[in-house]
Parts: sequence; structure tokens; C-alpha cells
Amino acid sequence: MPAEAGLRVAQDTAALLREALAGFQAVTIATEAITSADITTIQLLLAARKQALASGKSLTLAAPPTGALRALLIETGCLDANGRAWTPDGEFWIQPTRQSEPA
Repeated sequence: MPAEAGLRVAQDTAALLREALAGFQAVTIATEAITSADITTIQLLLAARKQALASGKSLTLAAPPTGALRALLIETGCLDANGRAWTPDGEFWIQPTRQSEPA
């Protein structure tokens, strides 16, 4: 993912995710370079994951989010203040290997 991963680049980010899912059975997203994110970032990643699972593919994060993305996930309630998932679906953000198989 690019450093700027918010609304201003949402169309480009969505296109990159679509291309990756079209070309590969398993896609791993590196998020450590993200320095600016907003709710659009979360929505794009969750939508891409949903699309992957519906297509019998997988989309995972290379590592649990850090920096701006982690802060955003906590701020929006996707993770608790300690960075733990609130729901089983929230495990996507912190346990990349648990989502490696399509549901």
C-alpha cells in the first residue's frame, strides 16, 4: 500500500487491489508504509478481503498494522486500545495467517 492511503487515492488503491486479486490466488498486503489513512482505507481493505473470499482466494496483511493504520483501527473501534480485535472478523487486522484460507 502507498504512504497516502486515504480518500484522495481511493480509486488508485481500489484498482491496485482489483488487479492483484485478478492476477493471484493469494494476495498479501504490506501496510507498513502507510503514513496517512482514513475510513476509506479500512473500507477498501475489507471490501477487497470480502471479494477475495467470495472468489475462493485469500487476502491477508503481511503483518499486523502499525503507525497511522493501527491508530485509525483503534480510533474507529476495529481494534481495542491495546490493538486486540473486538470481533472474530477483526482478527483480519492482527492475525494474517488465520485468514490465509478462504472461508
